[in-house]
Amino acid sequence: MRISYGRLRRPTRLPKRSGGQVSNGVKRKIFFFFIFFLVLVAFLLILRKVEHFRQERFISSMTEVVTGEIGKGESLYLALMREGIPRDKIVLLERALKPVFDVKKSQIGDRYELERNLEGHFKIFKYYTTISPIDFYLVEEDESGKLVAKKEKLPVKKEIARIEGEIKTSLYEAILEEGQSAKLAEEMADIFDWEIDFNTEPRPGDRFRLVWEKYVDNGKTVLDGRILATQYINRHRTHTAIYFEDPEGNRGYFTEEGKSLRKQFLRSPFSFQWRISSRFSYRRFHPILKVYRPHLGIDYAAPIGTPVRSIGDGGVVYCGWKKGFGRFIKIKHPRGYYTTYGHLRRYAQGIGAGARVRQGQVIGYVGSSGLSTGPHLDFRMIKDGRYINFLGLKLPPVKSIKKEHLQEFERIKEECLIQLESISSD
Repeated sequence: MRISYGRLRRPTRLPKRSGGQVSNGVKRKIFFFFIFFLVLVAFLLILRKVEHFRQERFISSMTEVVTGEIGKGESLYLALMREGIPRDKIVLLERALKPVFDVKKSQIGDRYELERNLEGHFKIFKYYTTISPIDFYLVEEDESGKLVAKKEKLPVKKEIARIEGEIKTSLYEAILEEGQSAKLAEEMADIFDWEIDFNTEPRPGDRFRLVWEKYVDNGKTVLDGRILATQYINRHRTHTAIYFEDPEGNRGYFTEEGKSLRKQFLRSPFSFQWRISSRFSYRRFHPILKVYRPHLGIDYAAPIGTPVRSIGDGGVVYCGWKKGFGRFIKIKHPRGYYTTYGHLRRYAQGIGAGARVRQGQVIGYVGSSGLSTGPHLDFRMIKDGRYINFLGLKLPPVKSIKKEHLQEFERIKEECLIQLESISSD
C-alpha cells in the first residue's frame, strides 16, 4: 500500500470584517436619522409657531364691549379705572378727546361705550352726553395708530310732537302722566320762569299745551328737542310762549305781542316746585329763638342737596359763614338789586367772592346750616338798601322783537297758534 503525501493546504480563512466599513455605515444611518429628527422637530416648531400666530390673530380680532355711565362724584377717568382700564390708556384717551370735548365737563348719567380686543388694546370709544343724546364723541385709531376724536351724530329723524294735559298736583306730574320726559317738563317750566312761580301758583284744573321737536330712531324717541310753542291756562288767564329766532341770531320765547318772556329776575331760586314754608313778614315767630321778629325774606322747604339758582345776572359780593344764616351767599345785580341765599349745605364749584354768575346758574345746595330747624333756603331781595317782598315784585322784560322782524314773527306765531289750538281737536 502506497501512501502518497501531497502538499498540505492551509484551511480556507473567512474574510475578516472590516471594522472601519461597519462603523461608517452605522454612522451614516445615525446621521440620516439625526437629520430626519431635526427636520421633524423644526417642522413641529414651525407648526406650533403658525398655530400660535393664528391664535394671536384670532384673539386680536376678537373684541369685547365695555359700557357704563358716569356715577355721582365720578369723572371719566375714575369711571374707566373702575372698569379696569389701565391708567396710561385712559390718559391717551382723554388726550385724544380734549380738542372736541372737555372731560372735566362730564356729568352724572353721561354714557360711554368702549370696544377693545382681548389683549386690552383700544379699537373704538364712544361717549354720549346727557346734554345732547343725539351727539356723541367717537375715538378711534388713524393709519399711524394714533387715537383721534371727532364729534358725530346719531342717524335720527326729527318730528313735531303735540300734547295737552290737565294739572292735578303739579306740571311735572301732569307731563309725566302724558308719557313724556321729566326734561320736557323742566324746560316748559323754565320758559315760564319769569311769568309763573310753579312753587305757588299752579292749581288743580289748570291746563297746558305743548308743541315741540323730538328726535326719533326706529320709532323710539331718542331726545326731546326745542319747544316751539306752549300755553299754560292758569285761573282763566292764558300764558303763551312762541319760540322765535331773528336773522341776526337773537332767539328766545315771546308773548303773542312779541314781548320777551325773559326778565331781569327768575320767579324762583329753584328750577321746579318746592313748598314755601315761610313768607315775607315784619312780625314772625322765630321757631328757635321763640320771639317775634321780622322775617324779611322767603323760606323754601326743600330736601338737602337741592340745587339753588341765582335768579339773575350779577357778581358775588359775599360767600361764607354769616351767623344765623349759616353758609351764605350775597349777589349784586344791576339797578341796585341784591339777593341773598342762606342756610346752604355747600357752595357750587367756582362760587366765591368776586365770581360772576349768570341767571339760572347753580350757586349752592340746600342745607340746614346756622339757626335752622330743618333743610330749607332762606331767600331775600334788597333794593336800594331796603328788603323788599320778592313775591310782590313786578318784573320788567329784558328785550322784545325788533320792529323790522315783527312781520316774520307774526307769520311764525300764526302757525304755532294753529298747532296749539288743533291739539284739542285731535
